[in-house]
Amino acid sequence: MDLLSNHQMEYEDQVFKGLKHRNQTICDKEFYDCVFKECDFYETAFTRCKFLDCTFEGCDLSLIQVKDCTVRSTKFKDSKVIGVNWTEASALTFPVFRDCVLNFSTYMDLDLRQADFIKCIVREADFSEANLTEADCTHTDFSGSRFVNTDLTRADFTNARNYLIAPALNKLKQTKFSLPEAISLLHGLDIILED
Repeated sequence: MDLLSNHQMEYEDQVFKGLKHRNQTICDKEFYDCVFKECDFYETAFTRCKFLDCTFEGCDLSLIQVKDCTVRSTKFKDSKVIGVNWTEASALTFPVFRDCVLNFSTYMDLDLRQADFIKCIVREADFSEANLTEADCTHTDFSGSRFVNTDLTRADFTNARNYLIAPALNKLKQTKFSLPEAISLLHGLDIILED
């Protein structure tokens, strides 16, 4: 199926496999409970689209644009979602990212309560001012990612690695960390550690 030549605007309970829409523009399409398998949307511009309760498996969504899109309760599995500015979306709520590469993406000032970033690689991403309350960030690599004024209340960073989270610059309340990575929380504090 070709989403570009098809004039259908709403799709429900459909499976799209192997779609190749690189460097395209897709506007005003709505997807409900749809599954995208091994699809290639590299550098595609989605505008005013809705993805509600959808699943992306093994897809390339690198450098997509999500201007005025609504993405709710959507799962991304084994996918590349690199360099996405999620702040352009009108809503990104309850996303599930599992075994994904999410490098160089922007989540600034987003409400990501109860979001999942599980077993992902999230390098050089920006979570400044975001609300990650009760987010599951377990087993994820956050090398170079930025956390400033981020609400991490009851977030779970168990077995996460390479994060640099300054307690004085973020809200940490009942946030879960595991050793030895939790020692990184001491960086930036005016203290002296001795063996």
